[in-house]
Amino acid sequence: MCILMPFYSYQDVLRLMKTIQESPCEVSEELRGWNWKSPPLLPTSSLKISASDLGFGCPTGRIAYLRYRLKQRESPNEALRFGSFLHHVISAATYKAKAILYTSIPKSGAEFYSRMMSELSHMRTNRLPEEYVQVLRNIWERAALTYSASLDYVIEQSRYLAPDSIVSRVVPWICEFPVDGRPIGLNRNIRIDALVPPSLLIEFKTRRPSRDIEVAMAGYALAFECQYMVPVNHVVILYIEFSKDKRSFKVYENILKVGDSLRLEFIEKRDLYFMRGEDGTDPGLPSHCDPSCPYLRVCRPDG
Repeated sequence: MCILMPFYSYQDVLRLMKTIQESPCEVSEELRGWNWKSPPLLPTSSLKISASDLGFGCPTGRIAYLRYRLKQRESPNEALRFGSFLHHVISAATYKAKAILYTSIPKSGAEFYSRMMSELSHMRTNRLPEEYVQVLRNIWERAALTYSASLDYVIEQSRYLAPDSIVSRVVPWICEFPVDGRPIGLNRNIRIDALVPPSLLIEFKTRRPSRDIEVAMAGYALAFECQYMVPVNHVVILYIEFSKDKRSFKVYENILKVGDSLRLEFIEKRDLYFMRGEDGTDPGLPSHCDPSCPYLRVCRPDG
């Protein structure tokens, strides 16, 4: 499914909830995150794997051997740097939208749009490539458009809501939500790109869709279940695809079931990384490397 905006309104959340309700997902009790003290979820190592590493295709697990055994520093490529930049822009736009609403509720969506766009001049752009500046402007304007329309809708429904209620309706997600993944063998500093309370996890990706990204999302869901004791049967991945010149983009929404098979794939990959991180033997290069892997230049310096 292709959507126009990388930001969700309250109506988008309701649409998602309806879709999820119509697509049930059964999960075995032993594969719930809160059962991390028992096999098969029980970690088989004291290592704490970076949750983001699971999102890269590395069939031999060499990424874990390099990071945890050899302590080799990664070398992020342009694709990863751009993805990190985009995450920062979405998070900053979300924060600024909430700040505007909390400071003084605009009387209309048009007023909100004007105030939101005026904040764009405060973003540091002097050291950014021109195409990054273009991305910043485009994404920022999409946030202004989404939330200005959302504010108009909320005001039309009721003019007597408390400010906190208005903010939660206009901007329904929390960006960079922290989760501690240590009980299931992941790092403590997991950051969910966006959380719609109580338990809808959303991830933004500029890379091509892959099963590895979905496996990593299963890890996030398990860590969330472990910490907050709330079931997570579905997650959302928003794939943001830019044109070559970065002047336009499309957003594809993937509502992913986090069922038994995906959870077992996560466990298998996590345990492989445990083994590679502790074993002193280089497992060798896979037949094909993920082009976005942060160790690609280390493994294949000649391209």
